[in-house]
Amino acid sequence: MRAPIILENVTKTYGNKKALLNVSITVKEKKITGLLGPNGSGKTTMIKIILGIIRKDTGKVLLRGTDPFKDPRAREHVGYIPERPELPNSMPVREVLITAARIYGSTSPKDTVDEAISLAGLSGNEWKRFKELSAGLKQRAAIAHALISNPDILIADEPTSNLDPIERVRILDLLVDLNRKENLTLLFTGHVLAEVSRIAEDIIVLRNGKLLFQGSPRNLMDIASIVAIRANDLVRLSKLLEEQGFKTRYTPFSLTVYLSGREEIPRLMKVLGILAGRHGIDIYSIDTVEASLEEMLRRE
Repeated sequence: MRAPIILENVTKTYGNKKALLNVSITVKEKKITGLLGPNGSGKTTMIKIILGIIRKDTGKVLLRGTDPFKDPRAREHVGYIPERPELPNSMPVREVLITAARIYGSTSPKDTVDEAISLAGLSGNEWKRFKELSAGLKQRAAIAHALISNPDILIADEPTSNLDPIERVRILDLLVDLNRKENLTLLFTGHVLAEVSRIAEDIIVLRNGKLLFQGSPRNLMDIASIVAIRANDLVRLSKLLEEQGFKTRYTPFSLTVYLSGREEIPRLMKVLGILAGRHGIDIYSIDTVEASLEEMLRRE
């Protein structure tokens, strides 16, 4: 069975800036895929190309088996949630959704909207105007709007942006529920590793328009192990480890060592033992730490 979203060697340039450079990815059917990267990494450009909003320069893009830029029908049954959702402010959200259901050709707009409101967790707030909603409820209204077309693919660009910590968790949990209950293929973007890895079954990492990684959250952590060391002479230890081929970053309180994988930990431990004995460095603690996206990208 063909994957619902495929990019092969896609490049997109704006003037002298390459927003995407020979990017190839596959989004698996009915799975949750997280697209990670710092601001300016190419995430939003990739989403726009997948939706056929902008044209790629080179490469191949298939959305449900069809080039979305050449054939808009590829976008049928694809729901989109923008980073900063905007719906008409002057109408109750429910009326906006009913209008959308009629545009999509629903034979029973009220039933379609009732289901979307329930699935999005908007019940009790659907008669409010969009401008009266909190940030979290605006996101839920946008999700309900995306569900009106009865999508089998849902694409969300930074769905937790500008939300408080509690609402961020609730929106992520909602996306998981939609994936499970509605058998949706979900592609969402983010820049916080802990959030994306919390719900994603597959992770894509971009930096400066280049694909750095695609695979499971566990594999991502395995290839980017980070160790924090406390010792009596961190500056000297940092220099000695650099001489042994390790990449380090010194702070006043600890020394961070970036490893290419967990398999490097035994070699690091051996080298630390030798350096401690040879140079009289006292090692106080050695801890593996959960990496942030910024730390992972720093080691490249």
